[in-house]
Amino acid sequence: MTRPFFVVGCPRSGTTLLRDLLRSHPHLTTPPESHFIPRFYRAFGDPSSDEEAWQLARRILKNPRVSYWKIAAEEREFAGCRSFQEVTRRLFALWARGEGKPRWGDKTPHYVLEIPLFIRLFPEAQFIHIIRDGRDVALSWLRTRFEPRNLYMAARMWKEMVTQGRRDGALLAAGAYLELRYETLLATPEDTMRRVCEFLGEPYDAAVLSPHHIPREHSRRSAVLGERYQPSSATILQDNAGKWRAGMSLGQRTLFESVAGDLLGELGYPLEGLAKPLGRGHKMLFEADHRLRFLAGTLRKLRRPYYRRAAVSFGWAILRRFLRRPAPARRTAPDKVGGE
Repeated sequence: MTRPFFVVGCPRSGTTLLRDLLRSHPHLTTPPESHFIPRFYRAFGDPSSDEEAWQLARRILKNPRVSYWKIAAEEREFAGCRSFQEVTRRLFALWARGEGKPRWGDKTPHYVLEIPLFIRLFPEAQFIHIIRDGRDVALSWLRTRFEPRNLYMAARMWKEMVTQGRRDGALLAAGAYLELRYETLLATPEDTMRRVCEFLGEPYDAAVLSPHHIPREHSRRSAVLGERYQPSSATILQDNAGKWRAGMSLGQRTLFESVAGDLLGELGYPLEGLAKPLGRGHKMLFEADHRLRFLAGTLRKLRRPYYRRAAVSFGWAILRRFLRRPAPARRTAPDKVGGE
């Protein structure tokens, strides 16, 4: 059985670069970010028949993110599947077959929060957790206009994701979890990729020093953003670290250290000694600002056909499953308590 691997980490931490480097390996491939696994597993669970397995596979394939994988699947390919994970494995295997690669993985950064679930689904899985200085993460993340809407929330979310990923990873069996730094990957790419290949049990190949991007026709971002979409660099940008020094004001650096300075220090990133206590009122204002701006951004996104299809597709599938659920048996007499 193919041993899957998952590249995880806080968004904007170098997960895309690492994925594209691994895609250059002759044995390894990953499709675009999946995102569906935890949501669909909790919503639909395991199929109990070949028909239900095919229905589950079709629901996944119709998900707008997965539809860009352009997988040609047939009902017979899911015969005998009686678990969610087996259906998922076969979908990823179809992608890998299309790329002519024997081993598949996935890069969805947010899965860093779901490592225990993934170990239940894929007990033999391997996880590569890439970590980047949270201040550089925040600068990049806030420019994307998704998720954190202010620096306080970016710092808090970075701290929560990195902390949970490290905690859950530390509980895994030997050989199942690898933690590496984005800055180390930039500074010593060959040594770092040799370490990654060794962890995955794959022979080192110099091809992994050159990113191999997801083909444009399979890219959700290309479909959403059109001509404005540009894939990440064709090379490793070795100077893409420490941008927070010039990109953050004194107030911004103070705020970040006040929220996440303890984790920065634990990870060995330089501190300026700027941390100050944050009052509850300040935190509530930052949280309210984030929620309001996030809601406004979500409403704007729904103007785009892609996001409307995603919301309708998943919502309709959940509703159909709920409507088809058999009603509980009616009681004809009160249950007896305590015997005769």
